[in-house]
Amino acid sequence: MNRLLHRLRHQPLSQQLALSAAGCCLLATLTLVLVASQSTQSIQNTTLTEHAKAAAEQLAARAATELSAGDRLGLVAELQFYTDQTLFAAARVLDVESMELAARGQVVADAQAFRHPVVIDGNTAGQVELYLDLGEQKAARETLIWGLIALSALLSVAVYALTRPMGQKLASNISEAVAQLDAVTGEDSASINEVHKLQDHINALPLELLRSRDPGDHGEEYYTDTAILCISLKHLPGYLDTLDESRLQQYVSVLHRMAYGCAGFYGGDLSVVRQFTLAIYFSGDHPAGSPVLRAASCAWLLSRSSEIAEKRDRLSFTAGLAVGVSELGRGDEKDIYPGLYIQSTLDELLELSNQPVEGVLLSSHAAEDRGLTTRMGIDVIDEKWMALGEISGAHLDLLERQLHLIKRMIAPADDDTPQGFLPF
Repeated sequence: MNRLLHRLRHQPLSQQLALSAAGCCLLATLTLVLVASQSTQSIQNTTLTEHAKAAAEQLAARAATELSAGDRLGLVAELQFYTDQTLFAAARVLDVESMELAARGQVVADAQAFRHPVVIDGNTAGQVELYLDLGEQKAARETLIWGLIALSALLSVAVYALTRPMGQKLASNISEAVAQLDAVTGEDSASINEVHKLQDHINALPLELLRSRDPGDHGEEYYTDTAILCISLKHLPGYLDTLDESRLQQYVSVLHRMAYGCAGFYGGDLSVVRQFTLAIYFSGDHPAGSPVLRAASCAWLLSRSSEIAEKRDRLSFTAGLAVGVSELGRGDEKDIYPGLYIQSTLDELLELSNQPVEGVLLSSHAAEDRGLTTRMGIDVIDEKWMALGEISGAHLDLLERQLHLIKRMIAPADDDTPQGFLPF
């Protein structure tokens, strides 16, 4: 059955529609034939049963008359009267001891017997038996059923003949579309089914290039205050001309691992924003504190880890660090407005991070953050620059523990991921 359905699915569309319609028609008409056969048989059995019972009762009355007169020939004549009818195969008269007194006809194997007592003067003198012969009725019913089945088959063939041209007309429209796609894709499908051909050609099309892109709704996460740590890689331009390629890649890899690791402690997103300049974005809620505090903590970790990396690799990793605040986030491909808005803040921080001043510099807006001032002090340099000052004891302990992990991470790991063994 599965093989038949599989073959049908791969036939031409006109053939599928015609066979499906013809099959449904045949199934419906055969169901009607079955219902009609059962209904006819039930009605016929009820009618013949009532007729046989009445005939047996009438025969018993006539047999009683003949028996009371002692006329055996008359009794046989009465039996002959019933057996001459095509409905009855045989008739018998039995005495009270079930001994046969008279009989006519031949009892067949599947004949149905109907009995009625013979009563003379109120006493039972025996009984009569009538045997129905349903062979003729059964043959007539079978002839009718087979005729209806043949008619159902003819109707199904007629439906097939009418439906196939309609399916061919429908398939011709699909074939025209397939022919147009042939010229575009330059490929020919091996299937003979028009729908499968169309599907194969559609799958061969570069649908990604045809699909339009809708930026959709604006991301609410980009419309909140975002702290930015700007990292100016001051020594990288000089190393481009002095280090070989493998050494340069190792240097950049260490920078990447340090920045990624320090940002991971505080949920920061690392990104390249300018040539030789990185930015780490902090926004939203975090157990470590406000976005500005997290940015400043990440900057402190990065400055200390740079000192450790310099002692290990004999190269300068010290970067210019500046922390600022933007009213919007970095944006993405679905909403470019925050990304355009934040560029002015990045330009300001880039200028600040390139100043010849040591320490982590702060913008005026970032220096006013209450989440920062409760954990870290603010130093004023030459009445112009503001930088991170002393750190409270509890927060400093946290930073020292994180710095210990970063120190282990600076050494090359077996895997290629920038975070090394860290869980983020």
